[in-house]
Amino acid sequence: MSGTRWLYINKELKVIKIPSPKNHIYKPIKEWAGQEVLKILLFYKTKDRKPSKLLMIEFDRITLDSNGGYQLTDELVHEAMYNFLEFGFSTTEELAQRDSPPAIPRAPILPKPEEKKALYNYLQNQNKTLFMDAPYILESRINALNQIYKENLDLVKQSQKLRKKIEGNS
Repeated sequence: MSGTRWLYINKELKVIKIPSPKNHIYKPIKEWAGQEVLKILLFYKTKDRKPSKLLMIEFDRITLDSNGGYQLTDELVHEAMYNFLEFGFSTTEELAQRDSPPAIPRAPILPKPEEKKALYNYLQNQNKTLFMDAPYILESRINALNQIYKENLDLVKQSQKLRKKIEGNS
């Protein structure tokens, strides 16, 4: 089986476990109203209904509303998937032939070093099993996001060169 755990890290580096969202609505944390937080989603395997191995970590930076809640809307999903939708299935040639030059890919949202440390401390105190895998899984995810971003940037650069070449031949 598998499971998920949702966490927030605020600007004071406090980590709090939050319930899984229901219908894309996250339970409000009143004392954190209006704050920007790092939202972390941990995916793990379970054994005997307990976390046994960390599989993946996802993160996003969100701002909680005036009640300390957050609702994932279609617009926010589209924004989060912008790079994938713009560049995921595009070739250099397709980007070069668009009516307007492609936009610059959005940089990945990454945890700050102090946020990583806060997460590691939290996991070490709350779940040593997940803590054991966390540094490797987190750094692998960061490297993967940076690599995808670099590939998207290279795709845009190459398409711009091709676009200029095509326009020069016209």
